[in-house]
Amino acid sequence: MGSVFVVQHSHETAECEDVKMIGVYGSRSDAEAAIDRLVRQPGFREHPSGFHIDEYDIGKDHWVEWFVSLTTIMMPLLDKGVDVWRPVHAEVLSNGWYRIVTENDSPTDEQCAFDTGQVARCEERDLEGGAMLVAVSLAGDAA
Repeated sequence: MGSVFVVQHSHETAECEDVKMIGVYGSRSDAEAAIDRLVRQPGFREHPSGFHIDEYDIGKDHWVEWFVSLTTIMMPLLDKGVDVWRPVHAEVLSNGWYRIVTENDSPTDEQCAFDTGQVARCEERDLEGGAMLVAVSLAGDAA
């Protein structure tokens, strides 16, 4: 049935990930030409590696998983002697429970309090950057 090529641009800001849908093209070369036109424009030229091309088959479902909402929570690090936190992505469950989805790619000298896939209870706390959700305990099998 054919395919299309979707071009997006993304980059991290202090508040969130900024994703822009650039366009849908009938060939990879047309998608690459769009990037070539935009990469020198203000905003894009400061983040040239943010362009991505994805090929999609026409007439096929591409999202076959369930609906999930993700948010950023603060993960405590262990054995630091002081409170140290790392931001991670987590699936919003219910009633203060969150499933950790970020893979731990931290240096080997950092040990996160919870592992990817575990469900943690979070509560809002005042940290240096303001009020943030903080993982405080494991849910066990309560999810």
